[in-house]
Amino acid sequence: MSRRSRQRTWTYGGVGLILCGVVETVQPGLNASVGSDAVRAGSAVVFAASILLFAFGLSRDASVVGRRPLGVAALTLLALWALAAFAITRALEPTADDAAWNVYGYVSLLVPAAAALVAAAQIGRNEDLPRPWRWAPMWVLGLYAVTWAIPQIIFVTERPENIQGFADLFRMLGSLASLAGTLGLGILAIVLAAKQRPESVAVYPAG
Repeated sequence: MSRRSRQRTWTYGGVGLILCGVVETVQPGLNASVGSDAVRAGSAVVFAASILLFAFGLSRDASVVGRRPLGVAALTLLALWALAAFAITRALEPTADDAAWNVYGYVSLLVPAAAALVAAAQIGRNEDLPRPWRWAPMWVLGLYAVTWAIPQIIFVTERPENIQGFADLFRMLGSLASLAGTLGLGILAIVLAAKQRPESVAVYPAG
């Protein structure tokens, strides 16, 4: 096992995810600022690069899915979707009607969710990763599911005129799940990388 490659892969990938989490945290203040699109575009690129790094690794052993085709394909789709989503939303903004946004809404829900579910399952089945942390991506998906379900329940049970009162709750839940998938997993990756000790070097007696 190339522990040094694994350490570097997880460290670089973790730092990338943490940077994306920081951008998400300050994003509300970027809405009206000059260059906000450039920051978001940079964040999408960093996220995609980090996910691809985790997928392929600096060596086969460093890949969180062991470079198995299904896992690599799922993570690659997840990475590319981050770039596609940014481009699509910018293309739709000037002239798109409600129908176009509705189609995008369904696609943006199904594609990354399916890719993330397959990727998380493949990561969890990788026996080379430490227990129980290899299931952390699946835990994050569970958190996403809960934070998605709570607003749906509120929409069904509350009167339309009362929904606005839950706006802050909806934003908090969305931020919680999003940060768990970037900041949380990024920190975990760096912690696990720090536990990867470089291979010991064999010392042979002289003569």
